[in-house]
Parts: sequence; C-alpha cells; structure tokens
Amino acid sequence: MNPIKLVLAAASLAVATAFTPTAFVTRATPRFTTTSSLSMVQGQGDSYKKVYVAGASKGVGRLVVDKLLSAGSEVVALVRSDEAVAELSALDGVTAIKGDAMDYKTVEDSLYGCDAAITTLGGGNGGGEDGKWVDYTGNNNVIEAAGILGVTRVVLVTSIGCGSSKDATPPSVYEVLKDVLAQKQK
Repeated sequence: MNPIKLVLAAASLAVATAFTPTAFVTRATPRFTTTSSLSMVQGQGDSYKKVYVAGASKGVGRLVVDKLLSAGSEVVALVRSDEAVAELSALDGVTAIKGDAMDYKTVEDSLYGCDAAITTLGGGNGGGEDGKWVDYTGNNNVIEAAGILGVTRVVLVTSIGCGSSKDATPPSVYEVLKDVLAQKQK
C-alpha cells in the first residue's frame, strides 16, 4: 500500500474514532448518579451532533467528513473553492461554507453552533504575501474561535515533527518539511 494512503487512512480513523459514539464501551456506573459526566460535559450524550471541519475538501479532511457522516454527525465544512462547496453540499448532512481560515471572523462565523471542531489545515508550499502560513494562522484561528464559542472538543490533525517528536523525524524528512514544521512550532 502507498505510504501516503496508509498515513491518510490511519489519521482518518484516529480522528473519526475521537467523535464516534462510545456505547459499545463498558463503563462503571456510579451508584449515586444516573447521568454520566460525559453526557453532562457534552450536553448531548455520547456523540457530537454538529462538527466543524476546516480543510474538509481534500486528503484527511475529506476522509474525516465521510467518517463523521457515517457516524451520524452533521458536518460544517470550511473550504476555499466553489468546486469544493458544490461537491460537499451535495452530501446529505454537510453544510459547506466557502471561506479562508486565515480570516478569523470567517472561521468564527462558520464555527458558531458547532459542538466540536477538527482542523486538518496545513501543507502548502509557502506563506502568503505577509509570510503567514495556514499551519499557524489558520489553525490558531480555529482554536481561538472554538474557545471563545465554548466548543469543548477540538482536534488538530498535524504532521510529524511537532513538539518533542521532532527528534524522531528522519533528517531527510525534516529537511523537506522544515519550513512547514517551523510554522507549527510557533
């Protein structure tokens, strides 16, 4: 199997399982309460009803959308192109919004009303005119807006080499990704 497809599949599974209902998991039931703490925190039981996905049109983001839909979640997808809006809007359960994650207000407005957020933003071959990369600014906007709006679950899908895992990255991989990874270190 192609290593890139394998990584995409693994990341998709990991993100999807973070939002899949956990009814099959046996939990110890406290004697003194009839409501689980998970239910109280989420306010809706064991699943998220409306999940925001930034970077939903390609790669891992697109796989995440499919997994969330199959788990019964409604998806709000932030995408950059009219073509992506048309493709995702054709799926039952998806509200596709054309916008730029680099614009905080766009992110905040599109995230409003969601129970959880997943950002798969990243990649690219360089910063914009101002030298800012979506890896930093776009992901920061999603995280900040989620916090302000009271979203209690945020998943950031990112590449290897962030934080202390950088030491485990082979030198040739780090050389190729060094500019992107530097943005993630901010």
